[in-house]
Amino acid sequence: MTVPERDGAGSGPSDVAAPRGKLGPMEAGNPPRKGLWVLALVFLAVYAPTLVWLQQRWYMGVWHSDNGYVVLPIAALLAWREARTWKGVPSDPSRLGFLLLGVAVVLQIADTALRFDALSAVSLLVAVPGLCLLVVGRERTRQLWFPLLFLWFALPIPLVIARKVHLALRNIAAVATERSLDVMGYDVVREGTLLTIGSERVQVADACSGFNTLMALTMAGMLLAYLAGARLGRTILVLLLVFPAAIVANILRCVVLSMLVAAFGPDILSTFAHDASGFATFALALLLLLASERWLLPRRAEAAAR
Repeated sequence: MTVPERDGAGSGPSDVAAPRGKLGPMEAGNPPRKGLWVLALVFLAVYAPTLVWLQQRWYMGVWHSDNGYVVLPIAALLAWREARTWKGVPSDPSRLGFLLLGVAVVLQIADTALRFDALSAVSLLVAVPGLCLLVVGRERTRQLWFPLLFLWFALPIPLVIARKVHLALRNIAAVATERSLDVMGYDVVREGTLLTIGSERVQVADACSGFNTLMALTMAGMLLAYLAGARLGRTILVLLLVFPAAIVANILRCVVLSMLVAAFGPDILSTFAHDASGFATFALALLLLLASERWLLPRRAEAAAR
């Protein structure tokens, strides 16, 4: 057996320059499975404390968006859904992945120096798409844009912002509840977020601000728009409807709870009624959003018919 001679310099595959922004022919191959395992172990070792910190913040409840618990499995399921369509999609690793990993490293170093754990969480969310660009390629990472974007819902909201949002939502709920009860004939007086109904008092606290409902409904709205294949304009419109839907549902919750307190006393809030009302609030807000989805979001069948 003989090796064919090359016709001329520069005609062999090794002399073909890689497209700008992509890795060369040898580099563009699928990375060894052993290398992927090593990369995964290093990634977990670096970000394990960050994952623990995130879990602790989610457990703190209303102040840190406890919806984070469902973000990871939903994002993983959506990524798996997209990965099933990768047959025939080229794996073209991009040097942009190194850039994102570089940004992630800088954020991680800053986090270590400043001991500000949120920077490490941001670093994690920047590193994930960087790894995707290097491991599965530019085109496949582009198809994962929504799962990667959805992961940002796992990031706890800074307290300085959460406090202001909670207070604003509490005031909206308190004012609307006072006016609603007054229209229904209740003797109600409001002092800030404290309602006095007859001889009973009800405090519109952080748990009743509707903050969690607003966050969860925003996630649901984005999911609906993505799964329905909505265009950008209609997606923005759906997200704009999230706020009024969450506010209306939470006001109804506060009105009902206030009526229960007026009828049965404040001890009713220590029963299952309070927690059950929270689930009912989200369900009602979701129904309002679904009702709007019927005429705001295009159906896949209608889009195919066009």
